[in-house]
Amino acid sequence: MPAPASISRRQFLTGSAGHVERSRFAARPPGVTAQSVSACTRCGKCADACPENILLIGKSGVELAPQAGECTFCGACAEACPEPVFHIPLEMAHSVRIGEGCLAKAGIACMTCRDVCPESAIRMEPRMGGPFLPRLDAEACTSCGACIGPCPADAIEAFEISDEKEEVHV
Repeated sequence: MPAPASISRRQFLTGSAGHVERSRFAARPPGVTAQSVSACTRCGKCADACPENILLIGKSGVELAPQAGECTFCGACAEACPEPVFHIPLEMAHSVRIGEGCLAKAGIACMTCRDVCPESAIRMEPRMGGPFLPRLDAEACTSCGACIGPCPADAIEAFEISDEKEEVHV
């Protein structure tokens, strides 16, 4: 009989143990777009300069690792980059959304995302017969990623803003 596989708490809560991980959207640091990242030489100077240690160098250039922490929009990455990758204003080219895997949506009380959001962009709305549900205020959200890593269900994800606009108009 084979030994039982060990799974993480997150895998247990999301039911993703043993499943193939879905391809994820590569969120970029502030000021980096899908077009400007093509100028990235993958030298790593931006990642080395990041005081939050949330940047990594992927196959297509610099990426955010929001599960590692939040972006504080300090601009150190842009200052360290020798290429025309970062553009002013330093704004995110992505947004975040709370998916159906949210524990509160499954009837389990959880307010982690609200508690960690530095902009108070996530508020909890009461509902009959279940725990409060998270509501993301897109206007207040800076897409810093502070809510992504702490989510015990891995239910918060980044998405490219232009993709969401296309979904809405279709």
